[in-house]
This record gives sequence, structure tokens and C-alpha cells, in this order.
Amino acid sequence: MDFENVTHVQRAQAQVGTSLNGVWRLDALIGLGGMAAVYAATHRRGHRVAIKLLHPERARDRSERARFLREKAIAQTVDHPGVAAVIADDVTEDGVPFLVMELLEGETLLQRWKAQRGPLPAAEVLSLSEQILEVLTAAHARGVVHRDLKPDNIFLTRDRGVKILDFGIARLGVPSGQTSLVGLRAMGTPAYMPPEQARARWDLVDARTDLWALGATMFSLLTDRYVQEAPTVNELFFLRMTCPIPSLARIAPSMVPAVVRVVDRALEFAQADRWPDARSMLAAVRQAHAALALPRSTLVPPPRSTLVPPPRSALAPARDVRDRGALDERSQSGRLQARGSRASSLSPPRSLSTIPCARSTIPRAP
Repeated sequence: MDFENVTHVQRAQAQVGTSLNGVWRLDALIGLGGMAAVYAATHRRGHRVAIKLLHPERARDRSERARFLREKAIAQTVDHPGVAAVIADDVTEDGVPFLVMELLEGETLLQRWKAQRGPLPAAEVLSLSEQILEVLTAAHARGVVHRDLKPDNIFLTRDRGVKILDFGIARLGVPSGQTSLVGLRAMGTPAYMPPEQARARWDLVDARTDLWALGATMFSLLTDRYVQEAPTVNELFFLRMTCPIPSLARIAPSMVPAVVRVVDRALEFAQADRWPDARSMLAAVRQAHAALALPRSTLVPPPRSTLVPPPRSALAPARDVRDRGALDERSQSGRLQARGSRASSLSPPRSLSTIPCARSTIPRAP
């Protein structure tokens, strides 16, 4: 496991071998995040589980405790085999909440990607995406939006099934007006965060937010690159809030057009231009999967009418640099030259809606 915070790792490792409330023995540290540590554990009667233990400093915050414990209610609400089951919740003798969950055997999608040391096969990415979308279809139908979908929150079981993990920042139902600082900041993972979430516009976050995150995940797995990159987190947020993502065809010109269409539409800047729901995207993924089996000579690019940028929404920036013309290289190259080179630094604009987008670099992902 690659952990950045040495102090958290040492503290979490020190818990291995101890017992919670005289019932659960913590056998091994199997995961660590910003909110909690996850252990393989054994009940005193012998059955094996996973224990998700909130970090002590988080436990002192009432809102953090409530958000952590809400994962059980969300898992039970979704009630789908593709969501890791939460069996029970409890509190340690020191007053720290923990969740008792099913123990999964396998690896995360992030681990699978790193082991590949390059792009994953398109057929594998589409197969996994189908399973993810089946879970999202069930979750969205019950009013649950995950809001932090990414490769390390997608678990691949030994029989190649998919489990979506960590509904810690998921939203259950329609949010009321938020006035706290928590409601004013962006939560999630910047590399897989869509524009509305980067802007902390929680009133706009909906099912299409999860579809954008899945599109970003597919893009990364298919290209071994992130959709955007910047030297600092603030600059990455700036790019995400103002600049559309380049077409998958620009990075992977040999990709089957049907696959390009799935990913490009999921990554549209404006929510209204994305797949309207998980069920629609699932149907498109299945069609793309079928297209992979066709002879290459029968595959043609989408009609030119589908390559025309859609009308700008209220969220879209004034200049649309989404590289839809990647399938028509000659016409696109002239437009890209006219837009100028990538900005080396970002100066404060008069208005985010009137500045030209910086062309983002897209480096190899670790």
C-alpha cells in the first residue's frame, strides 16, 4: 500500500493485534484514507469481517461522525450486491465510531491499473464499466449519488465482480440549503471531479456527476493518463472549473469510435450534454463492447453532425476547447494553433466566464 501520511500509517499499524470492545481482533491493515483506516478482523466467535475505524481526530467532530455513520444507511438503501455490505456500527471504548463490513478478497481497480503498467484493454474497461453502471443505476434510482467515484473506490473481487466502496461523502436524497463551511468547499478527489463539484456547487451535483467521474476513470484506464493535470491542486481546480476535457480520440486515435463516444459524452463540461442517466450510458457501453468484436473495416466515425459542439450552457466557459475534432485532424490543427500555447501560469481573471481556457497537460499517471 502507498500511504503518504507516515504518522497516520504508524498509528493505524499500531492498532493491528488489538481488540475492539473485546469482540473484534484487528488482524491486518488493508486500507487507509483521509477519514478512516480499514482492517481485516476476526470476531471472537471466529467469523472474518472488515472493520472501518474513524480517525480519532475526525471522531471529535460531530458532523464528521454523522457523515461516517451514514455510510451504513446508504449501503442499506442501495441494497445491491455491487455495494460492500455494512453489517453493523459500534463505538470503541474510547468513543471512536467504527463500521463492521463484509471482508472482500481481491484488489482495487487502482491496484489492477498499476499492475498493468499501461492502458488496460478496452474490452476489460467496458466490462467493468457495465458492472459499475448497474450499481449506479440502482443507487441513483434510490436518490444516492456517490460523489467520489474513482479507481481506488472500485473493488474487483476474485471472480471479477465489482464492488463500489466508500460512500462516505455520498448524498442521500436532495440536499437542503447549505450554509456551513463544509457546504462551501469542494469534497472528493480532484483527478475525478467534474466542474460543478470542483466549484462546490452542491445544488448542481446529481447522478450525472457520478457519470463524469466514471468517464474520467475510463479515460485514465484506456490511456494511462489523467484527464487533466496541473502543478498545484488550486490550478487543477481552475482547469476543471473552466476547461473542457480533450476527446479520447486525441489521446488514443486508434480507439473504436463507439468507445470514444461513450467517454466523450460522459466527460462533457455541461451537465445537460452528458449521458442523462446511468441506464442510458450503460446501453451505450454495451453497444461499444459489441463494436469491439466487429472487423475494424466496418467501424466508421460518428456522423459529422455529432462532432459539432453543443450549445453552451450556463456552466460552460466562453471558449469551448473540447477537442471534438480529433477525428478530423486537419481542420482541428488549425483551430488549436489559433488558440495559442498552453498557459505556463494562471493570473487572476476578471471573470471566470470570459477567460480563454489553458490547454492542460496530460501526463502519464503513476
